[in-house]
Amino acid sequence: MLFLVGQDAEELGALRQALERRFGADYQVEAETVPERGLSALAALRQRGEQVAVLVADLALAGMSGDEFLQRAHAMHPFARRALVVPIFNRPAEQEVFRGMALGRVDMILIRPWSPAEHWLYPRVGMLLDEWVQATEQPGEVNAMRIVAEPGAPSTHALRDLLHRNAVPFQSFPPGSPEGQRLLELAGQDGRRLPVCVYFNGRVQTDPSVPQIAEALGFGSRPRHSRYDLIIVGAGPAGLSAALSGASEGLHTLVLEPHTVGGQASTTSIIRNFLGFPFGVSGKTLTTLARNQALLFGAELVFNRAAGLRRRGQQLLITLADGSEVSSGAVVLSVGARYRRLDAPGVEDLVGAGVFYGAAVSEAPATRGQPVYIVGAGNSAGQAAVHLAQYAEHVTLVVRGETLSSSMSDYLIQQIAIRPNVTICTNTQVVGASGAGRLERLSLYDAATCRTKPVPASALFILIGSTPHTDWLPATFVRDQSGFLLTGRELVRRQPPTGWPLTRNPLAMETSVPGVVAAGDVRHGSTKRVASAVGEGAAAVHAVHRLLDKPADQ
Repeated sequence: MLFLVGQDAEELGALRQALERRFGADYQVEAETVPERGLSALAALRQRGEQVAVLVADLALAGMSGDEFLQRAHAMHPFARRALVVPIFNRPAEQEVFRGMALGRVDMILIRPWSPAEHWLYPRVGMLLDEWVQATEQPGEVNAMRIVAEPGAPSTHALRDLLHRNAVPFQSFPPGSPEGQRLLELAGQDGRRLPVCVYFNGRVQTDPSVPQIAEALGFGSRPRHSRYDLIIVGAGPAGLSAALSGASEGLHTLVLEPHTVGGQASTTSIIRNFLGFPFGVSGKTLTTLARNQALLFGAELVFNRAAGLRRRGQQLLITLADGSEVSSGAVVLSVGARYRRLDAPGVEDLVGAGVFYGAAVSEAPATRGQPVYIVGAGNSAGQAAVHLAQYAEHVTLVVRGETLSSSMSDYLIQQIAIRPNVTICTNTQVVGASGAGRLERLSLYDAATCRTKPVPASALFILIGSTPHTDWLPATFVRDQSGFLLTGRELVRRQPPTGWPLTRNPLAMETSVPGVVAAGDVRHGSTKRVASAVGEGAAAVHAVHRLLDKPADQ
């Protein structure tokens, strides 16, 4: 349902008719001129179990502001997307709405008049509906695969997370459910080995690996050629940006990704500070669009792991996990970083069974009505808290330090502050986790009181930083103390790095191995933001062109 509230009955009626023309076949559209009556109607809808997809309110209403109405309405329908209607050229009003969006109280601004609706109204409402469908995880009629798996098993979490982050539509059923039983019979399986995957074309796999899933879905797991102009290792934001730039500029480009297109960015529920998306964009949507864009320009994406890198003459050779090799004239390393582990008894035993590294967006709906905890004090932890607050009964942010201000953006701190079901525990650490096969309890240590207390918990999300994926690289790559790759100016320091074989100095983003460029989180000094990673990916290809235009000894 789309629910509208506005002061002017004539304008409200016109808006209702416009929305019914475009969305009326799939959604009921209701309107109310008195906000209190609107709130009563929304309360009745909630009691009947009816869902509201979009809430639209005029900026000024009779007796209350549109912002207040949306807050009260959203408390009853927490998954509904919210839009405020603002008169055109009303700059003060627009600024007020933009602030509400930054604080997470408003999702969209609708400009009145919205004629033509095809340009000003329908695309924006369509975006809201798409976000609502994703948030409520309503299964589509067509799925790439159906899965039979134990809901709380670590292998189930790993598979669901992989598919969700790679934007693969799927449905999952417990083995004891009627749907699960029917699927097992269809697949000719007895359920003793799970998960069982049944694909859209009837293919069946049991407990498949990433390359096996990639092959079944039509993605490559082996390069089609033995030699390329450019090989990019890692398909996070930096790698996807490099792939787009390289392929669009005529370079024969290969992208190697061992697990998830989009990297950590694909788990981010909403990115509000990325250029060109004033209303925000989910990490999964952004990275899916970037992947498709790079593929349309001819980049080749292969799900396989790089296991080694060496130089042979003017070519760089990358060894894959199966022992085969592929070569290129230049390499961009955009391998990102892995989550830092939490050293506390019981935590590792419950990974995937209530304990998750990263935001684990795919697990958010499973936290409905449950107490959840997040360990971390950076932007990723803040974004996870805001997202999980839509589902969980209560979210507790466990912070080792005394404040968030030194590590988290102010807009996120403000968003957390206005959410009544989010609590921040500073000077606190998780020192233990326990449960019978699944997380049930955490032990929290309060440094201020020097006391440890047990708390019930259904989920723990750990976002305490990361370490770079550089352990597979040879010692010729110069790293900092944390393992991040040194590049350009950091390498030179008045003279070329030890072992540098060329007469020229390394380029700005070039590593200590000539022809190999680093971009994104793996590079020492990077800002660990999606926007900067995208910029570095494009800049890396500029360096690649210079490398390919010059002989290897210059």
